[in-house]
Amino acid sequence: MTNKKIVGGFEKEIYLTALRHKLINVNEARDIAGNEATARMALWRLTTKGSLLRVKSGWYAAIPPEQVNTTYEIDRYLLFDRLMGSTGALAYHSALELHGVAHSSFSTVYYLSTKKRQPYEFQDVFYKPVWTSQLFGTMPFMLDDQIVQITDKERTFIDCIRRLDLSGGLEECLKSVEGFKLLRSSTLVDYLERFNEQSLYQRTGFVLDHLKDRIKVSDDLLDVLLSRVGKNVYYLIPWKKGNEGRLVKEWNILIPRNLEEMARYV
Repeated sequence: MTNKKIVGGFEKEIYLTALRHKLINVNEARDIAGNEATARMALWRLTTKGSLLRVKSGWYAAIPPEQVNTTYEIDRYLLFDRLMGSTGALAYHSALELHGVAHSSFSTVYYLSTKKRQPYEFQDVFYKPVWTSQLFGTMPFMLDDQIVQITDKERTFIDCIRRLDLSGGLEECLKSVEGFKLLRSSTLVDYLERFNEQSLYQRTGFVLDHLKDRIKVSDDLLDVLLSRVGKNVYYLIPWKKGNEGRLVKEWNILIPRNLEEMARYV
């Protein structure tokens, strides 16, 4: 049976480590305590005291001393990055939020990763991992004294157009990405070439052209994208197919008839 005095001796160190990194897992606690049984007992005692909060099997979040016995909300972005083992980057609408351009706040957090994981829910927040075979265009972001990775502005811009379902839909996407006042043209082209999807060239070109009065878009960039327009017509909203819509021949993109009304900033 684990000696309570021994367990108590490790509690402070485990708690301080958890406070420093915001979260701690069983393996990290075991490295401190020397064995798993002692670590789990210390974690259990800290949890019963309200100093730690169990967020998932094997994972615990630190509750600041002044927040013990309150409805303390764990930082959702930092939590997801740690649960995903820092294997990717916060992306899509979550990246819009962290870049400070999101038009609305969401209760879903998106994480782009090369590791396949299951969705997770905690404290009324839905955590959705999105698998990718192409992890590029990420940048470090300081969050509560911790560094996490998020997609950069150009990757976020393209990702949101590519996956409107993960960026809040067309209206939310357009109202948000117009907050990116300056985008690197060469980087946008590089990322589009990495995806190498014909529809994405045309959809991105149309969106940039549509927003050129609100964000800085070079004529050279639009010319490059116009040169990539193919013969096929694509829907701006991929899953919304049918006869409803208006064709923008320049980009061979079928857009909603009420696009101007949808994208009007309120």
